[in-house]
Amino acid sequence: MKFICFLLLLLTTGCEETDLNLDVPYAGDKLVLWGKLKAGSPIRIQVTRTFNPVGSIPNDVSVSDAKVELLVDGKESIELSSLASERGVYVSDRIVQAGATYIVKASTPLLSAAESAPVLVPSDVPDIEVVRIRNVPGEINHQTRQDLVSLYFTGQQPKLESYYTLTILSYYEQDTISAGPYGAADNIPAKEEDCHTWATEKISTFYNEVTGRTFDRSASVFFVKSKCLPDSKTPIKFYIETGKGNFDKPKWASKVTMRIGVVTKNAFDYAKIEYDQPEGIDLLVLPPQRALTNIKNGYGLIFASNEKVIEIK
Repeated sequence: MKFICFLLLLLTTGCEETDLNLDVPYAGDKLVLWGKLKAGSPIRIQVTRTFNPVGSIPNDVSVSDAKVELLVDGKESIELSSLASERGVYVSDRIVQAGATYIVKASTPLLSAAESAPVLVPSDVPDIEVVRIRNVPGEINHQTRQDLVSLYFTGQQPKLESYYTLTILSYYEQDTISAGPYGAADNIPAKEEDCHTWATEKISTFYNEVTGRTFDRSASVFFVKSKCLPDSKTPIKFYIETGKGNFDKPKWASKVTMRIGVVTKNAFDYAKIEYDQPEGIDLLVLPPQRALTNIKNGYGLIFASNEKVIEIK
């Protein structure tokens, strides 16, 4: 009987509504700059703004009246144009140059100017040899047919620490999707906590006729430090999904590609912080990780990459 009374008291207390008067600090509205400066590609920068964490959440935080420019190697200035089809996105047809250093600057009539730290675009992309073994038993996912891909970093490792990314995609008749890679248990980088991390990256959008909504399609991205890689005769290995649908009669991917990239250190650090952020019930017991930004008088991240794509045969 005592237990029942306690349970009723607990349920009654849990239903009460209590106002919490918390003093949440807010530095005022600031510009937020996001962008990947990819060597060989046009320039694209997204500009949004912060908002007070206390009160209602605005429907749109994009900034469409900003002046956005890039300073190249401390000399040439490139002014970006607002993209009509996407609010808060600023573009230029100028191609990002490997080895160049960029600073992104943005200002609006109502918000103070913000600018990024200098960002050096990487020059060299590593050479990799790929060995693919088809239709092998996976270590984790046993419900989907998988291949085992062994990657050999054959080139000489750079003297300065570099940060590499790997993105593996499977191509079907109407879809291009993530190959769902996961590292083999005996991978050398997996033994060092600070050597690697994972992130997700938007690769496309698709329309769902059932819900009548458009959704983002994302791919898994593997980040690894160059100093953590084994010698050129020892591979790092990933299981990848190259078939979908019925296990006995799957639809096989017509092509599988891997995008290899070199990114700036802040991209690796940001991905690692985001990967370690607590989610779900962990929010009750674990503190959030400190956010990373390289924007002066604002927030966000500007980083750079140099990439190439190879077909995995």
